[in-house]
Amino acid sequence: MTEPTPDMNQDIRDFRQPMVTSLGIILGFLLGFLGQWATNDNGESAIQSRADWVVALTLVAAISMMLLVLYRLLNNRYPLQRAGHYYQHTFQLYMLSIVVAFSGVVAALFV
Repeated sequence: MTEPTPDMNQDIRDFRQPMVTSLGIILGFLLGFLGQWATNDNGESAIQSRADWVVALTLVAAISMMLLVLYRLLNNRYPLQRAGHYYQHTFQLYMLSIVVAFSGVVAALFV
């Protein structure tokens, strides 16, 4: 088995921390948004229409993907010989989760 080069380990370490920080900020925003939405003062269910279901499912899917990305970022048992591929896939999931999250927020604003 070939060991990863020191440069590859340095690159992985350098981009792991900013991704974890940005995920924490976005997850905090999404959870705050859902918490505010769920604690409606009128006593009715927050999900009343098909549009509400779309928004809720989109945001729950985004949060689930972000938690998976966070797990992959913090996991220290990844294949060292395929570290670049592992983190490239993690980055793709990261970007997809952000797109899904913001599309859910946009849907909440305009639907």
